[in-house]
This record gives sequence, C-alpha cells and structure tokens, in this order.
Amino acid sequence: MNKLFLVIVFCIQFSYSQEKKQQLKFHFESRVSAILPFNVGNNYLAKSNEASLGVDLSFNFIKMYNFKLGGGYDFIPYSITDISTGGNINSSRYNSIFANLAYEIPIFKKVKLEPNIGIGSSKINLKTGNQRFGHQTGTDFRIGFNLDYELNDYFAFFIGTAYVKTKYDVNTSPEFVSFYDNSSLIQINFGMKFN
Repeated sequence: MNKLFLVIVFCIQFSYSQEKKQQLKFHFESRVSAILPFNVGNNYLAKSNEASLGVDLSFNFIKMYNFKLGGGYDFIPYSITDISTGGNINSSRYNSIFANLAYEIPIFKKVKLEPNIGIGSSKINLKTGNQRFGHQTGTDFRIGFNLDYELNDYFAFFIGTAYVKTKYDVNTSPEFVSFYDNSSLIQINFGMKFN
C-alpha cells in the first residue's frame, strides 16, 4: 500500500512538473515602430532641443504563461533650439538599449493589451556636422503598454505609449546638475508586430 501511494504521488508530481515546464517556452516576436516623442519637464532635452520622429526595435524571446521577457532599442534624433543651454552643437542623438517585461491580456478575439516595464542604458551623442562633442550616459526606467490588433497568426498592428525617465551621469557646476542630469519622455509608438 505504501509503495502504491509513493508511485501515485511520484506520478502526480512528475505530471505537474511536466505541465509547468511546458509553460516556459522560447517564443520569438518582434516589433518595429515609429516613435512620436514628447519631452517634458525642466531639463536639457525638453528645453533646449526639438525631437524628430524616432524608431523603436523591440522583441520578446521567452514566454511563461502570459509573461514575456525581451528587450529593445530606441533611437530619437534631436536638433538644438536654444544655444544658451544647448551649447554650440547642432544635434543630439538619443539611444537606449533596454530589457523589458510584459504581460499579455486578451481583450477580444483579435485585440490584446500588453502592459510592460523595463530598464535600460541610454546615451546622448552630441554632434555638429561630422564632428562629435562627446556624450552623456545614463539609466532609464520605462513603463507603458501596447494595444495589438492581430491581422493573422503572424502579423499585428499596434499602437502604444510609454513614459521613460532617465538619470544621466553629469559633471558640471552644482547649480546646473538638475537641468542636465535627467530627462522625462512620453512616447507614442505605432507599427507592426511579427510573430
């Protein structure tokens, strides 16, 4: 009787662990989108620059239940609008490489909501023509969501929004630190998802 009990417990445990293992899977999907950027606050990017249309490339590669793990890359070009605070520089280029955790929520048959959070490494390159004037690096934190409309099993249109807060490493006079050491970005993304 004890042996039968042990066999039953072992079988239940084995089938349970097999079921759980099947939930963790490699599931590659990618997103390509345009970024409409809106910098806000009293900081260098918001007050001394004008943003142009940017690009986002992102992907998920692991899925467990409805959680997805992935990453991405954002690029946003800026032109200097105030040389008194932006300096004798023509343009800035914002780059961010980030890791992302998302959760997929089915709304309707073809519509899914996907809230996400992430952390990344950002860099602003400063240029005039072909001459570089250095860069600023920092860490960004992001939170947002995407709304997907599936066309079929392989493609979906999506629109999304995100709030990205970045803290930069700066070396300047104490009275200017708070102007140059951070940025706040609201971005609206629209593009395609590929499964």
